[in-house]
Amino acid sequence: MSYTQQLKMIRRSGPVKQVPLPEGYTFEYFTGLREQIEDWIEICREGLISPLSGEEAFMAAIANYPDLKPAKDLVFVRDGKGERVATIAFVLHSNGAGYVHMVCCKKAHRGRGIGDAMNSFALSRLEERGAAYSYLTTDDFRLGAVKTYLRAGFEPCIDTDEMRERWDNVLSKLGVSFNEKA
Repeated sequence: MSYTQQLKMIRRSGPVKQVPLPEGYTFEYFTGLREQIEDWIEICREGLISPLSGEEAFMAAIANYPDLKPAKDLVFVRDGKGERVATIAFVLHSNGAGYVHMVCCKKAHRGRGIGDAMNSFALSRLEERGAAYSYLTTDDFRLGAVKTYLRAGFEPCIDTDEMRERWDNVLSKLGVSFNEKA
């Protein structure tokens, strides 16, 4: 089923559980290299953007995204061979809200804790910058991502009956009971 809105999640400001990257992986900030843009596209084609997308996707999602400053808001994860295998962007909007944006990991590297480490990294930076709260949007089928967001302290936003039904379905698939405080 196709929905007009993505699922929404929110995390209130507070201490962030520090989760390191798995051994052999390192963070790298965006420095404007052409190959970083190409790698971002390649990574995000594995679940966030169309397999046919090109640089226009990077421009729309990162370079031209409101309040996002790529040099401090976009990071990659590199594996032991130096290959960029995951990415996350995080933005502190002018209203004080933190936004976790465009999180993706290559399929071959999923299930190793990289998502947990990226969320920890991004939320720590947003907290350091004074975010009053952080939020994100995601899709119903991204069950692995939803699990990492729940572990990072995000809670489902329920603002319509449709959202409640969708969240009930997603959480049921994950074997998680609905938290009425969400």
